[in-house]
Amino acid sequence: MDIFEHLEELQVDLKEKIMEEIEEKYFNICSELAGKERAKTIKQVDLNEYVNELKTGLKQSLKIAQEQTARAIYFEYDIDNNWDSAFFICEEYSKLEDEDDDWASDWTEDFEGPSLEQFSNIYELDGFDGNDAAIGSTMYLVTRTVIAFVRAYKSLSNESSMALCIAFHDQDPIIRIKE
Repeated sequence: MDIFEHLEELQVDLKEKIMEEIEEKYFNICSELAGKERAKTIKQVDLNEYVNELKTGLKQSLKIAQEQTARAIYFEYDIDNNWDSAFFICEEYSKLEDEDDDWASDWTEDFEGPSLEQFSNIYELDGFDGNDAAIGSTMYLVTRTVIAFVRAYKSLSNESSMALCIAFHDQDPIIRIKE
């Protein structure tokens, strides 16, 4: 299975499984493809501070988006650059089945999000998808990033009706957390 098939499967898993099941599934995939030690290394990265920084960004995003009557909040992180990230407030939005993510590049406001250097350092060991180890490692890093984002959002009492999406830079399609 290539990395893009895994990413499509992650989108389905987000709708059908609870976070713990998803994390366990991709831990096991990483263990199988990249080895148990790599999976444990990724699992041991403490994401509490990252989740708190995501909460702060999401609160700010929701406030701005509601003031502007935006339709979506898009969070993007850069796996090739310290996991640097940004929040984008978007006036337009297209559902996953429309197969058109151009809306995410037409934003009204953006601001910096958190970085995650530990994930970046692990990612640099094998890269994106050049071999099984890279695929397993990248998918588990991406999955843990997505789950941290979901947990940050779900911890807010102000769940909004607008779409909420996440992707690494140049990912296609963008992962929908909430449509």
